[in-house]
Amino acid sequence: MRKILVAVLLSFGLLAGCDGEPVYKGVSFIAYNYTQFDMDSVSVTDKTGKSAVTMQVSVGAGGGSVSCCYTLRGTEFTAKWRGADPEVLGEHLYDKDFDKYFFTREKLVNFPAAEIPPGDGPLILELHIYPDEHAEMALSRNMTNGRLPIVPTARWLWREHRDELGEFSDGIEFLYRLARVTKTSWGKYHIEDTADMRAYMKMYFTVASNFDQDPAIKTVLEKKGRQPGEVARMLDSLPAARVASLKQAGSVPRGKND
Repeated sequence: MRKILVAVLLSFGLLAGCDGEPVYKGVSFIAYNYTQFDMDSVSVTDKTGKSAVTMQVSVGAGGGSVSCCYTLRGTEFTAKWRGADPEVLGEHLYDKDFDKYFFTREKLVNFPAAEIPPGDGPLILELHIYPDEHAEMALSRNMTNGRLPIVPTARWLWREHRDELGEFSDGIEFLYRLARVTKTSWGKYHIEDTADMRAYMKMYFTVASNFDQDPAIKTVLEKKGRQPGEVARMLDSLPAARVASLKQAGSVPRGKND
């Protein structure tokens, strides 16, 4: 009976240790980067010193590569990543001291024993790194685009409103700028819904970068218990005359250095 139980637990990727701590056996690892920085390495290390590592996690949630297979245990982990501002790196590609533009972060992450998601796919350990650089862990069985739709929003704006976005040389440069703005849209207003992010970023880049200071708009952005899509419905319903007034009175970023 014990052998059967162990086999079942192993098949689900979770086996309790002798001290009762969870053991995640044979998991794949992926990191999601919601910051404005490119990361050339990301790792999660448990208290025993065992690590899961992935490389090249780009700005805007890009998951980088999925690495396998790792065994980690416990509920306390250290997330570590090495990153740099891509705009700064672009200006110093041929410097001899190129490495000085990189930084390293270490964050403690508490990850209580988690229920294993159902399904037959490989068990994936996710690390989500937010704009304020706090990190969260989760388990899944499928590849997603992350929790903050930074890349899809940038692609949508570049495709649908490119002529209104200002002097960006290409979509990648625009993505870097939008990722910087996410530090405010998420950090200040906790915008995560796709429709809400599209509407917010459209207003920021095509109408006025300080549109959120309008009292009526600010009220909805700061509303407690705000529902997903509520920001989008409010912004999309603004009369054309109101939008024009906000644009005339406000300021719009016209390039990467604004």
